[in-house]
Amino acid sequence: MNRNGKRLLALLLWIMLAIAASGCWNRRELNELSVVLAMGIDQVGDQYEISLQTVDPSQMGRNRKTERSPTTVYSERAPTLFEAIRKITTKASRRMYGSHLHLLLFDETVARAGIRRTLDLMLRDHEVRPDFHVAVVKNRKAKEVLAMITPTEVLPGMELYKSLRASQKAWAPTASVSAKDLMKMLLKKGVDPVLTGLTLTGNREKGGLPDNARRPEPYEIYQYTGIGVFRDDRLVGWLNDTESKAYNYITNHINSTVLTVPCPHAPGNFVVEVTKSKIKIEPRIVDGEPRIRLIADVEGNIAEVACAADLKKQATFNDLEQAVMKLTDSRLLNGIQRVQKQYGSDIFGFGEAFHRKYPKQWHQWKDDWNRQFQKLPVEIEQKYRLLHFGRMINPIDDHVKQEGR
Repeated sequence: MNRNGKRLLALLLWIMLAIAASGCWNRRELNELSVVLAMGIDQVGDQYEISLQTVDPSQMGRNRKTERSPTTVYSERAPTLFEAIRKITTKASRRMYGSHLHLLLFDETVARAGIRRTLDLMLRDHEVRPDFHVAVVKNRKAKEVLAMITPTEVLPGMELYKSLRASQKAWAPTASVSAKDLMKMLLKKGVDPVLTGLTLTGNREKGGLPDNARRPEPYEIYQYTGIGVFRDDRLVGWLNDTESKAYNYITNHINSTVLTVPCPHAPGNFVVEVTKSKIKIEPRIVDGEPRIRLIADVEGNIAEVACAADLKKQATFNDLEQAVMKLTDSRLLNGIQRVQKQYGSDIFGFGEAFHRKYPKQWHQWKDDWNRQFQKLPVEIEQKYRLLHFGRMINPIDDHVKQEGR
């Protein structure tokens, strides 16, 4: 190696050692921070009330020696969000650290006034990751939710976050929406946002006590219920469970859910566990006007039969499939029509589908899309398959009758 090569090698080694020895220039010690797990935003008069649920790492062990709570809720009011967050430092000895924020809650008043400004503040902060989830508290305050002691998880904010994710996967009338996805919906034309509702039931005064987690039946419980419909960034109303399921079917957010169906030829019901659902939105233009066709491919298993039905017969099985298909069609169309007539918000993304397939026509419709959406004809083409009926074919009553003979 020549002299210049040796000098270059020495320079590179010196740079690498300098980088390795420099450490983290902006590091912060854990004992200097309060890790924010959940945030609530309420409207109180003409001011915002910000509530931060923070974690005390020293109390995270299951065998902790003291009776201190593993979380603390700090609240402060101010005319602006940023000012309220900064005022919380007058009550806490540690700096609020938002990189581990999992859940953001609005009360209904804030949601109906508009949430764009709040999201802008949260996503502008370089410490806050945009993967936290967002929900709206119905008929209560976000501060009350954050102050409740939850029965399962040590950290209430973590339990609320996990429950929101799990409820969409297993039940379906909820929508697990991250801040990043919410902002995308707010920036696009042709799709309006939705957020899940969260409410509390029970004794508010005792819900914040440690005994709430020690009782078999807690004093106070939370529940995710219904999907909130937005027009741009403002909450305009709520869907019930059936209509919320229709939304999740159409937007392909169904992982698994349950459907109770009247038996076609006998009194009683049977229950279907939906295991697969895929709906394709097909935009069309007929005589210059927009139309939507939904092409649905759904699979399920018979989970429960509470009527006289001989499942050994193929004809009976076919009748059950037709009954499920008819009910699903009805609920999808009813959900769409309710949103069209009452809210006029295209939460299903039909406008976005037209934008992708017919960009030229969409340019003419986009400024008037809410009116177009309200009168948009929708038809459904469905393929529904019942695949399994468990270890037992016919209902228990039939087996008992056969043994009695």
